[in-house]
Amino acid sequence: MSKTLYDYESYDPIETIVSEAKATMFNDTSCWESGTILATSMKLALKYGEDMNDAKEYMEIWGPPSYYSSSFSDNKYYKYKSEYEDAVNSFKSTHELCKIIAESLREKITNLDENSVVGWEVTHKFRCKTKGGHSTIGNYRFVIDRGFKSILIDEDIDNEDNQFIRSAMESVLTDYWSNLE
Repeated sequence: MSKTLYDYESYDPIETIVSEAKATMFNDTSCWESGTILATSMKLALKYGEDMNDAKEYMEIWGPPSYYSSSFSDNKYYKYKSEYEDAVNSFKSTHELCKIIAESLREKITNLDENSVVGWEVTHKFRCKTKGGHSTIGNYRFVIDRGFKSILIDEDIDNEDNQFIRSAMESVLTDYWSNLE
C-alpha cells in the first residue's frame, strides 16, 4: 500500500478476508487472461458497431449520387460508404475473434476442477485519501499462490474494466456466444 497509495498516511484498513481460492474461472490465471482479451475484443467490436452506425447515418445525410447531386456531396457519400464498409469488415472479424476466444474460454472453464485449491483469495477493503484530498474506499481482491509468495491475480472490484471482464467471462456460460451469427 505504501507504494501505490497517494496519501499512505490516510490509509485505514476496514476489512480483510482470507480464504482458500478454489479453481474457478475468476481465480484461474489462464481464464482471467482470456477473459481480459475477450472483454477488450468485445469493447473493440462495440466501437466498430458505433463506427458503422455513424458512417451509415452520414451516408444517408449525403445520399447516393444522382443526376442532381454535386461532386462535393458525391465525394462525401463515397467517403462515408468506404468508412462504413471498413467498419463492417472490422466488426465482423472482431466478432469472429470474440466467438473463438469465448469458445476457448468456455473449454478452459469446463476443464477446471472447482474442488481443487489454487491458493488464497484475499479481499481487502480500506479507506484512504485521493490526490484531491477526498476520502474514498478501496475494494480489492487478490489471488495469491499457495505459499503466499506471489500475487496471481489482482483486481480492483469497483473498477469498471474489471467488472466488464467479469461480465464477459460470465457471458461465456450462457448461450449468447453459441447463438450469434
